[in-house]
Amino acid sequence: MSTGDDERGASLRNLRLVPARKLPKLPPRGERWAGLLRPATFVALGVAAVLVAVVWIGVSTARTGVPTTLEGVTAEVTDEVDTLLTLLPGGATTVSDDSVVQECPDGSPEEQFALERTVTATGIASAEDWAREVRAAYEERGWSVAAEGIGGGGVRVSLVGTNLVPLRVSVRPLDGGLRISLSSESRCTGAER
Repeated sequence: MSTGDDERGASLRNLRLVPARKLPKLPPRGERWAGLLRPATFVALGVAAVLVAVVWIGVSTARTGVPTTLEGVTAEVTDEVDTLLTLLPGGATTVSDDSVVQECPDGSPEEQFALERTVTATGIASAEDWAREVRAAYEERGWSVAAEGIGGGGVRVSLVGTNLVPLRVSVRPLDGGLRISLSSESRCTGAER
């Protein structure tokens, strides 16, 4: 028993999955550098580490132009709705202006601003004509625009801008003008409120 066990133990001790290697050592003074252990390797590693650190710091501290506070996202949505209403040729009378601060739809603790505004406008021939004007103006600004008829001479226009603030516009004919319903929701506020 002792002879077989000793032989088996000796063979297991010599079994290695990865061959044993010596760690690289700096050459003595005056000798040439060999392999990967060269000054250029250390310089390249140092430059790469500095670049990674600079990018990391830049990304973590850079603030974008995107509002992250509730006041900022509220102003962004309100400005977009007001800009859209400047396309009305005549006077517009606001019938209702409902806004609400609600939870973010992704379940996070952030908040979101939602606005629904209904206006009546006079001096416009048809809903389709005004919808075409809106479509042309917003496509010129680089927005994504989709329009569809909703019956009774009405038109629904969906607008999404580069700031990713969606505007939904429903235009219906009214005696002597149009009834325009606008709705929009902001992006969610940021973590630092």
